[in-house]
Amino acid sequence: MMADVSHSQDDARDILLVQVRELYGKVLYSHKIHEKQSDLCFRRHRLQRGWLVALTAVSSGTFLASVVGLAIAQQHTALVTSFIALLVTALNLGTKTFKYGEESQRHREVAARLWDVRESYLSLITDMMAGAVTLPDARVRRDGLQELSREIYSDASRTTAKAYDLARRGLKDNEELTFSEKELDAFVPEHLRLGNTTDRD
Repeated sequence: MMADVSHSQDDARDILLVQVRELYGKVLYSHKIHEKQSDLCFRRHRLQRGWLVALTAVSSGTFLASVVGLAIAQQHTALVTSFIALLVTALNLGTKTFKYGEESQRHREVAARLWDVRESYLSLITDMMAGAVTLPDARVRRDGLQELSREIYSDASRTTAKAYDLARRGLKDNEELTFSEKELDAFVPEHLRLGNTTDRD
């Protein structure tokens, strides 16, 4: 009878571990997607600001040229100046409507909060696989992380298909969160490197 109880405990632990690993994977993807979305928004913000500065400079130069009479055809200069001024106005309105800088920061903040959840899930997986946490405690930690994730997602801005695609390629193809043993050894002090364990044996 005791063996049956122990076996059912092992089964329950395995089932819970499968779920926690799946939750970890979902949070890992969400974290990377929000990072990529933040990068996309920041690029748009820089492009938006760059065009605004460039068109403002061109508009000022064209206006000065018309004032001092350097342009040959005054009517053409006035038309170009008016058109550029219209573009500058449109861009100014665009910066007030499409606040890419603020949106980038919001996605960056969500990514930072999800990073903490991601690492907590990884710690839970490690503890479960090492047998360092009881099954009831593991369930409590899982439930707490699920609740925290729900709160973060409820406040998060929407992401795009492009951000998802960039995240997928980053994680699967470029292995952005994967390190080889040799790479990890290079990051830690020499006495903590796994490559040195054979030397000490």
